[in-house]
Amino acid sequence: MFDFLRGRLEEKETDSIVVEAQGVGYKVSIPLSTYEKLPPEGTEVKIYTWMSSSLYGKGSALYGFLTPEEREVFLILRSISKIGAKGALEILSKISKSFSEFRRAVIARDMQGLTGIFALTKKTAEKLLIGLRDKIEVLSFAGKEKLAARNEQEIADAISGLVALGYRLTQAKEAVNSVCETVGEDARAEEIIKQALRYL
Repeated sequence: MFDFLRGRLEEKETDSIVVEAQGVGYKVSIPLSTYEKLPPEGTEVKIYTWMSSSLYGKGSALYGFLTPEEREVFLILRSISKIGAKGALEILSKISKSFSEFRRAVIARDMQGLTGIFALTKKTAEKLLIGLRDKIEVLSFAGKEKLAARNEQEIADAISGLVALGYRLTQAKEAVNSVCETVGEDARAEEIIKQALRYL
């Protein structure tokens, strides 16, 4: 099976690309998170791939990601019952706005966060909460974003503190996500709130 594909980026759409490698054009389905980071058409690109073979003889589909971490998330999502490859790609496109916030929502079993922040249907959110119950901690993206490595209670307290000050929940979460990229990993809720107020 392909591990990655390196070649000239011939075409790019929000959900697929065409990569030319050694005279062959490969059409690859991609999530929105990959599309947003693609180089201009005509330049070289390296895409980490996964191939799905049809059970009904309709050929194969190639899925691509800019990082191994995105591919790992995709494969774990795909492994959840009744989601499949296309469903996993759609979910990945939605949750890629903040992997750390998605992780927090799953750990906290925050149905409102999954349906509100990531625009997932209630049915899909329920599948994720059940399917990821024993898998969320092994996702490699958990170590890629500082927010995911923090004390979850400090984060929750900081968000609650901002809401108590009159900010909307979505504003509070956005501010905390942003400032956690710069403050120390051992920062307490008070420090996170202080920095978030400057952001707001």
